[in-house]
Amino acid sequence: MTSISVIVSTYDRPAFLEKVLRGYAVQTDADFELVIADDGSANATADLIRRVRLSTRLRILHVWHAHDGFRKSLILNRAIAACVGEYLIFTDGDCIPREDLVATHRHLAEQDRYVAGGYIKLPPDVSDAISLADIDSHRVTDLSWLRSRGWKPGRRALRLSRSPRIAARSVSAMP
Repeated sequence: MTSISVIVSTYDRPAFLEKVLRGYAVQTDADFELVIADDGSANATADLIRRVRLSTRLRILHVWHAHDGFRKSLILNRAIAACVGEYLIFTDGDCIPREDLVATHRHLAEQDRYVAGGYIKLPPDVSDAISLADIDSHRVTDLSWLRSRGWKPGRRALRLSRSPRIAARSVSAMP
């Protein structure tokens, strides 16, 4: 079985990072390391990570450097060096994962290939209204629930499909 590390880049948005971390706490495949690549956030982010470590079974590593302008690439490189996983999943601190994200990557992982996925950009009012309970119940990735909150999807709504046939067309595996 391939070991997986998920790298989440963040900078000073602890309220949203909490939602992202909750999304990883409810993954159907819990066998992964979570590495937070922090581009110089204030203490509130470190405090949140400590609280989440204590309240979940997530294995979280916080890789941080002092803020000195936008240095996302540098902190990502440091996070990569700190990972123990053989397979890396990269995401941002404002992207709440569907509960099967890690399981899907594990299923699609092949030697000498990478998997490219995507995200759904929600309007700020919809994103801000998402609660931890919405994430726990998986409503947050339900198309009809998002529509009921005012989101008007386009073609990218197919990314939320749970049909293996449709979902396979929205994920690319490249050599």
